[in-house]
Amino acid sequence: MFGTLLMGLTFSLTSFACVGPFVGPLLASSVTSEGVQPVVGMASFATGLASPFFFLAAFPSYLKKLPRSGGWLARVKVVMGFVLLAVMLKYLSTIDQVLQTGILTRERFLAVWIVLFSMAGLYLLGLLRLEGIEAGEKLGIGRLLTGGAFLVLAFSLIPGMFGAPLGELDAFVPPAQNSGFGGLSAARAPTWMKDQYREALERGRAENKLVLVNFTGYACTNCHWMKANMFRRPAVAAALEEFVRVELYTDGLDERSKEFQRMEEERFQTVSQPFYVILDADENVVAQHSGIARDEREFLDFLARRI
Repeated sequence: MFGTLLMGLTFSLTSFACVGPFVGPLLASSVTSEGVQPVVGMASFATGLASPFFFLAAFPSYLKKLPRSGGWLARVKVVMGFVLLAVMLKYLSTIDQVLQTGILTRERFLAVWIVLFSMAGLYLLGLLRLEGIEAGEKLGIGRLLTGGAFLVLAFSLIPGMFGAPLGELDAFVPPAQNSGFGGLSAARAPTWMKDQYREALERGRAENKLVLVNFTGYACTNCHWMKANMFRRPAVAAALEEFVRVELYTDGLDERSKEFQRMEEERFQTVSQPFYVILDADENVVAQHSGIARDEREFLDFLARRI
C-alpha cells in the first residue's frame, strides 16, 4: 500500500508540469468568470484525460490487442531519451535568452541537436551499441526508415550553423546574432532598434517617417518565426525599409521590459507577442496587427496602411 501511494504521488508531481498550463488558467477563470467557460474547459480536460482509462475498463478485451512489451519498447525508451534531451535544451535556451547570458548560442544549440539526432539515428541503424538492440539483430524496415529520418533531420540542421534559414525550425532555435557564423544570416535581415522607443520617435520626426513598433519577446517562438521567415522576404524587407523600426521586449527581467509590458497592456489592451503597431511622430496609432502572420499579402497590407 505504501508503494502504491508513493507511485501515485510521484505520478501526480511529474504529470502536474504537463497539465499545469491547462488547469491553471481554467482554475483562475473559474474565480474571475461567471460563465460556463470554466465548466466546459474542465469537463473537456477531464474527458480527454480519463477517456483511455474508461474505454480500456469498459472493453477489457482490447487490452489483449495492445502491443506486448519487448525489445521494441527498449528501443522506444532510448530514442525518446534523445528526443527529451533535445526538448530540454530548447527550454534551457529559452531561459538563456531571457537572462541574456549568451551561453547557448545558435551554433552551440544546433551542434548539440545535430549530435543528439545523429546518435538516435545511428542507434536505430545498429551502429551505436545501447540497450534494446542485440548484436547481429536483423534490421527491419521500420527501424531503417526511422533511423534514416533522424539522420536526415540532423544533417539538415548543419547549414543553420552557418547562418542559413531553417524554415519552421527557426521558431525553436536561438536567433542568429551578429557574430560567428550567424552574422552571415543576420546581415541580410532588416535591422531594428532595440528598446529605444523615444529615440525611434525622434528619428521618425527627423526623417519624416512612420514608426513601426514590434512588441516582441526573447522566448516568443512566433516572434522568432517572423524574424527568420517573414521579414527576410524581399517584398516585406523592402516595405520595412519605409519605417523607423524598433523592437520592444516585454519578457525580460529588467525594468525596461516591465515598462514596455505595461505600455502594451494599458494602451493597447493586449499582451500578445508579437504585436505590431504603426505610429506617427506624435504617437497616434495608424494601424496595428496582433500575432503571427503567415500570409505575406496580409502582412504587406498591414504595412501599406498610411495616414
